[in-house]
Amino acid sequence: MNTPSFIGFILGITGIVILLFLGRKTKDPYWKCVWRSSLLFCSMYILILIVMAVNAQYLSFQLEAMDVNGNGQIDLNEYTEEYRVVRDRLLKDPDRNNAFYTGAILSFVMALIALSIDLFTTYFQSRTNSIKI
Repeated sequence: MNTPSFIGFILGITGIVILLFLGRKTKDPYWKCVWRSSLLFCSMYILILIVMAVNAQYLSFQLEAMDVNGNGQIDLNEYTEEYRVVRDRLLKDPDRNNAFYTGAILSFVMALIALSIDLFTTYFQSRTNSIKI
């Protein structure tokens, strides 16, 4: 996990802990909607960062498997086209390098959709009967 992703992971964990602490004190149903969508944002953000880190680790394991004689280096007889493809995927992978930003944007969009649906249903439930959330 690269440094920006690690910082994002720590921020996500901290956000979840703070939200779990604040969630018990929230009584208003509309603030509960915001709380649930914020929790979804932090959870999805951490999940995306973990998936990207696992993918990078998988590529590292593939590179280690291509070291046939086990000396920790890729010799000329082990340097193949398949090795170059996996090495380039690991080193130049824009998804992994930008997971800090793209994960935040994707998580924000999903949390915004969930918030709008939750606010919509809460509003119509409050108009039809009393809310018990």
